[in-house]
Amino acid sequence: MSTAPAATTATGRGSSRDLLRIGAEKRLKRRIVLVGFIFIVLSGLLGWRLVELQIMEPDRYLERGLAQRIRTVTLPATRGAIVDRNGVDLALSVPRRSVVANPGMIDDPAGAAMALAGILGTDIEVLEERLSSQRSFVYLDRQVDDEVADSAMALDLSGVYTEPENARLRPGDGSALALLGRTDIDNNGISGLELVYDNLLSGINGEMIVEAGLGGSTIPGGEYRVEPAEQGLSLVLTIDRALQFEAERLLADGVEAAGGKGGILVAMSPSTGEVLASATVTRGDDGVVRPSTEHKVATWTFEPGSIMKPLTMSAILETGTAAPDTVREVPGSVFVHDADFKDSFPHGTEEWSVADILRQSSNVGTILWAQDLGEEALYRQLLDYGLGAVTDMGFPGEARGILTPVGKWSGTSLPTIAIGQGVSATPIQMLTAFATLANNGRRPAPTLVRGSLDDGGVFTPIQTAEQIEVVPPGIARNIVSMMEAVVSDGTGTRGQVPGYRVAGKTGTAWKPLAKGGYGEDRDEVRYVASFAGFLPAEAPELVILVVVDEPARKTYSGGRAAAPIFADYAQFAVRQLRIPSEFERTGLDQVGRVMATTPARAFDLQAAEEAALSGIG
Repeated sequence: MSTAPAATTATGRGSSRDLLRIGAEKRLKRRIVLVGFIFIVLSGLLGWRLVELQIMEPDRYLERGLAQRIRTVTLPATRGAIVDRNGVDLALSVPRRSVVANPGMIDDPAGAAMALAGILGTDIEVLEERLSSQRSFVYLDRQVDDEVADSAMALDLSGVYTEPENARLRPGDGSALALLGRTDIDNNGISGLELVYDNLLSGINGEMIVEAGLGGSTIPGGEYRVEPAEQGLSLVLTIDRALQFEAERLLADGVEAAGGKGGILVAMSPSTGEVLASATVTRGDDGVVRPSTEHKVATWTFEPGSIMKPLTMSAILETGTAAPDTVREVPGSVFVHDADFKDSFPHGTEEWSVADILRQSSNVGTILWAQDLGEEALYRQLLDYGLGAVTDMGFPGEARGILTPVGKWSGTSLPTIAIGQGVSATPIQMLTAFATLANNGRRPAPTLVRGSLDDGGVFTPIQTAEQIEVVPPGIARNIVSMMEAVVSDGTGTRGQVPGYRVAGKTGTAWKPLAKGGYGEDRDEVRYVASFAGFLPAEAPELVILVVVDEPARKTYSGGRAAAPIFADYAQFAVRQLRIPSEFERTGLDQVGRVMATTPARAFDLQAAEEAALSGIG
C-alpha cells in the first residue's frame, strides 16, 4: 500500500491553520491599534478639556458652581404713601404675607388643596391645579391677613410657605378713589395719580444674597450680603381729606335730590391753583348715587351754558365795548343767521345795563353785546382763560374740550359760544377760569400735588407754572361785583352763604345727544345744571364749581339743582379752612386799628376785641 497522499493532506491542513492564525493575529493587532488610538484621542480631548477648565475659562465655571449654591432674594421696596395737604394718609402700603408653594414638594396635591380651600377661600379645583403644576413656585393667595397666613402655616404642609409682600390700602372712608387711582397686585400704578407718579412712589428694590446647601437651607458662615431697598417717596397732595369726604357726601345727596344722573364738585384756592377737593358721583344701574371711579373733573367735557357769560362779559369790558353800567335795549328775542334766540323767561323790550344782563342771565343781551365784541376778540379771550387746552395737571386721559378756531365758525357760532353752547370744556377748565377772576385776573396753574416727602421727613415742593394775566385787575373786580349781584338778587340766590359775600353764576345748558343735536324738536332735551362761585367776594379764598348731569325736569336749572349744593358745601369749607366771615373780618380790622392806636403798655387784647366788636374806638 502506498502512503504518500495521506502525508500531503496533513501538510495542507497545517498550512490552513497557520494562515487562519496569522489572519487572526493581524486583526487583533489592528483592533489594539484602533482601541489605542481611540484612547489616545479621548485622552487628548480630556486633557484639552482640563486645560480649558483650569486655564482658559476658570471664571465661567466657578460662576456656574456659585450659581448652584448662591441664592438671590429680592427685597421689595415699600411704596410711598399718598397723603393729603395735612399729612393724613389717603393711600399707603402695609406689610402682608402671601401663601405660596413649591409643587415639586407636594406629595398629595388633592389633599393639600382640600385642606387649604376653606382657609384661603379658593376653589379646591383651582388650588389642586396650582399644586400639581410643574413649576417650582406658585402663588396660592396674595397679600392675606396674618390670621389667614397663620392658619395656612398651622397645617404644616410640606412645600407650602409664606412670602412677605406689601399691600396697598386706602384707610378710613376710601374717598378720592377716582383721583388717587389704583395699583395692581404687584404695587405698580395703573391709573390716576398712582400711575402719574409711579416712578416717584415705587422706590428701588433691594436684594439679599445667601449661600445655601442642597436642601435650600442657609450655610452657616457662608456668603451673605444685603443691599437694602430704597423706599419710595411719599406724595403730598393739595387735597384736604375732610373737604374731599364732605364734597362726595354733599354732592351725592344733592344729585339724589335733583334726580340727576351724576355730578361733579371741585374746589380750588384761587391764589395758588391748588385743588382742595375733587369729587365725582354717578348713579349706578341699581339707582344708587355713589362716588365714581373716573376722575371726570379732568376727563369729562360739557357745554357750560351760562357760566360762560362772565368770561364773555370780561372780554366786552376789557376791549372797551361796554362798561358795567352801559345800558341798551334788550328785546325778548334776537334772530341771528338762521336761528332765533330767546331768554329763559319772557319779557318785552327792556333797558338793561351790562350788569343787569349778567344778573338776570339774559341770553339775548349777552348775544347783542357779543356781536359788538366780534368773533376774534371772544375767541382770544376764551383761549386765554385756558379753554380748548389741557391744564398743567398732567392727569391721565385729560380732555382738551372743544373750542373751534374762528375760521371754522358757522353763522350761529358767535351767539351760541357767547352763552356757553356749541363749545365744550372740562370742569377743571371752567373752575380755573373762575379762579382767574377771583385772583384779580391772573390765571393760576391748577395742581393736585404740593410735593414729595422722603422717609427722613424732608419735603421737596413741586414746581408749578407761572400765573398768566388774562384780564387787568380792574376788569376782574368789575366782573366780580357783577357776579355778586347774581347771588344777592339774581338767578343764584340759592347759592348764598350766611355771613359771607358770594360772587357766582348759574348755568343751564342743553346736553348734546349721542345721535346728534339737542333733541329740542323731539322734546328730548336733557340738561346740565351748574353753579360756579367764590367767597368771600371781597377777598376770595375759595372757588367752587358744582355740575349736575341730567337733573330732573322740575329742578333742571343751575339755580335749583347746583346752587344749593354749592351753598351747603361752602358753609362746611369755610369752617374747615377757617375763612373768617364778613362780620369776623370787620371785627379783626377794627381790632387792628385799636392795636395801632393803643400804647403798648396799656394794650389789652381782650378789651381791644370787645371794643372793636361793639363799635367803640
